Amino acid sequence: MKDSNLPEHFQSIFHQLFEHATDLDCKLLLLDQILEIGDIKEIPLLEELENSENLALSNKAFKIRTSLLNKLGRPPSKKKTRLPMNLCFLYDEFDIKPAKLKGLDMDFEVSLEIFETEQENQ
Repeated sequence: MKDSNLPEHFQSIFHQLFEHATDLDCKLLLLDQILEIGDIKEIPLLEELENSENLALSNKAFKIRTSLLNKLGRPPSKKKTRLPMNLCFLYDEFDIKPAKLKGLDMDFEVSLEIFETEQENQ
């Protein structure tokens, strides 16, 4: 039964088990069980776990989600995953500059014609 008031990742039967799991090994074991007996309801939970700060849990959740989608006959979506917010702070802390994009020729200049047309319309 689906409760529309709850977020999608709460719909998974494994959600409460993850909340009460005491250590990382238990959570990794639960991920293996999701692959064995899980269904499409587990996908939002796995996507939520992919955003975990724990790298081992995040990587395993990604692998399990991809494998589960293949098992269910659904191709993984091409949707880009969000990067964790703390990654931005790490880049700043270690003074890492973003990669330069080649061939990016964009003009961000604003033409003054915009102001002229606004004055004419008034």
